Amino acid sequence: MFLLKPVSVLILFIFIIEISCRELCSKNIIHALILARGGSKGIKLKNLAEVGGASLLARTIRTIKNSACFEHIWVSTDDKRIALEAQKYGAIIHDRPEKLAKDDTPSIDAIKEFLEVQSTIQDFALFQCTSVFLKSTYIQEAVKKFKTHDCVFAAKRSHYLRWKEVNDSLVPADFNLESRPRRQDWKGDIVETGMFYFSKRKLVDRGLLQNNRCSIVEINVEDGLEIDSSHDLTLAKYILSSRTKSDL
Repeated sequence: MFLLKPVSVLILFIFIIEISCRELCSKNIIHALILARGGSKGIKLKNLAEVGGASLLARTIRTIKNSACFEHIWVSTDDKRIALEAQKYGAIIHDRPEKLAKDDTPSIDAIKEFLEVQSTIQDFALFQCTSVFLKSTYIQEAVKKFKTHDCVFAAKRSHYLRWKEVNDSLVPADFNLESRPRRQDWKGDIVETGMFYFSKRKLVDRGLLQNNRCSIVEINVEDGLEIDSSHDLTLAKYILSSRTKSDL
């Protein structure tokens, strides 16, 4: 009886997984888009900040590639250093006008400009470099759901009870004081993480990324960290280091 060596079995397993991923993502002409301007204020050149030995931009591009769902990965940037890093990992550069790379520029405006120039693109997936715990499995799930929806975005569950101010008074936003819900008795609120947004040109033409025909990919709460400050960056490095050590 012929027996495969352990190494051969591993290679065969990886090959099967890769084929399965490609079948899942086949016949989908979705372009991946990363908005990565150079003028971040909280952390200088934030998209090039390193976590786990690689820049946030590099990690994002590699994870997108590993999903096997995209033939085209675009990086829209106004910065030559970011462009060089993106090209090093195989991304296509879209030169973003300086006027659309300001602190107060809405993402939708940068996306509109990108789609106006790249006029043949209809479906796209916007990825955020600062969502450092993006996973290929999340992307693959989003691609699957995008087949039957206009939009898909990453979200997590929040079980915090929310309050709001009404006429200078605090009132519960969505619960009854006389019957406070227990965590185990409700699913929690759905909160966007910003990790990714799959959407269509027809929505952007209306100034939207989402409509009422959206679906979500629910990510693990611990993967929802978004890097906005040096504290977030330090925390991400610690979490990644801890996960790596636990795998040893």
